[in-house]
Amino acid sequence: MRHPASSAVRSLLFPVLMATACLPVARAQAPVPPAPAPAAPATASAADLPPIAIEPAVLDLGFMAPRAGGKGSVTLRNTGTAPLTIAAVTPSCKCTTTTALAGKVIPPGGSETLEAVLEGASMPQLHRATIKVAIDGYARVLEVQLRGETAMPVRSVPSIINAVEGKPRQGRIVVESLDKKPFRVCAVGGQEPQYIGFEAGAAPRAQYLLKYDLDAWQPKHPSYLVIETDRPDCPVFDVWVRSEDTIPHSVFRMKDYRLNAGRISVGGSADLSSEMDDPGEEILAVECGSPEIQVELLGQTVKDGIRTVNLRVTPKGPRTGMIYAPVRLFGRERDQQLTLFGTVRAPDAAGCDGCNPTKAPAPAAGGDAR
Repeated sequence: MRHPASSAVRSLLFPVLMATACLPVARAQAPVPPAPAPAAPATASAADLPPIAIEPAVLDLGFMAPRAGGKGSVTLRNTGTAPLTIAAVTPSCKCTTTTALAGKVIPPGGSETLEAVLEGASMPQLHRATIKVAIDGYARVLEVQLRGETAMPVRSVPSIINAVEGKPRQGRIVVESLDKKPFRVCAVGGQEPQYIGFEAGAAPRAQYLLKYDLDAWQPKHPSYLVIETDRPDCPVFDVWVRSEDTIPHSVFRMKDYRLNAGRISVGGSADLSSEMDDPGEEILAVECGSPEIQVELLGQTVKDGIRTVNLRVTPKGPRTGMIYAPVRLFGRERDQQLTLFGTVRAPDAAGCDGCNPTKAPAPAAGGDAR
C-alpha cells in the first residue's frame, strides 16, 4: 500500500524535475582569439642614426699656411623615405664655424651642403675637430670628422715630441718639404743635425730621418727644438717638446705661446705679431729675457674680440746663428711669458752659412736613438 504522502510529494516535484531536464546542457567552447590590433606604421627607432650619407666621409682641409686657415664642405644626403629636419649643427671647438642649417628640411633623395671654416693658426700644428649634426626625431647625432694641418713649407713628422715622464728621451723625426724640393737641414736646436742614412755634405734631399737625444741639451732640453734650413721660404720652424716643464702657463688666452721671427739679417730687425682673446686690458710693455735681443711694442688693435699685439725684434751685435729667448707681455695687472726664436744671418749668406751649429755631445752608452 503506498503512503499517501509519497504521491503528494511526487506530484509536487514532477514539474520541477521536468523543467530541469529541459534546460540546455552547457558545453565547453574553444576560446576565441581577440582580433589582431591594426599594425602601427613603421617608424625609426630613436636609437638609430638618421638615414643621411656624408659625402665625403671626412672633411680633409689638407695643408694650410700659418694664419691662412682653411675652408671645405661635405654633402648631407637623405637616403631615407621621409623628409628630415636639421635641428642643430655644433662644432666641437671655437676655432671652427659652419653654415647655419638649423631648420633646413632635406627631402628624400635630396641634400644640403655643410660648409666649415677653420680659423688660421700661427704655428705648425695638427687640427682635429668634430661637427655634430642633430636631426629631429633622432636621439643619436651624425658626426662629421674634420682634419687638417697648419704647416710651413718644411715640416716635421711628428710635429710634437712627447717627453712627459716615463716616455723615451731619445727618438727619431722626419723632416721633409711639402713640395718635395730638396733642401738642407742646417741645425736642430742649435746643434748639428744627427742624420740616419745620410752623410753630411751629400746632395740635398727632400726628406731626412733625424735622431734626437733630449739629454744632449743641458741643463735641460728647450721647450721647442728650432730647426734651421736653407730654404728662403722656411728658414726656421720648431718642434714642440711636450713635457711637464714645457706646458705654457696661460695668463692671457693666447692663440700661441711662441714667436717665430724667421730669418733676420745682421743689423736688421723683424716685425711680427701675437694674438689673444681680448683680456679687456691693454698690453702696456714688453720685455725680452736676453740681453742680446731687443723687443719693442709697436702697438695693438682689437677686432672681433681678438687683441693683436705688434712687436719688433732686433738682435744686438754682429753674432749670427739661432736666437732663442723668453719674452714677456705686461698688462696693467698681469703678464704673460712667450718664447721667441729665429735665425740671424748675414744679408748675403747662402745655404747654411751663418747658422753656426754646435756639435752635439756623444750619446751615453745605450742612449742612442732607436
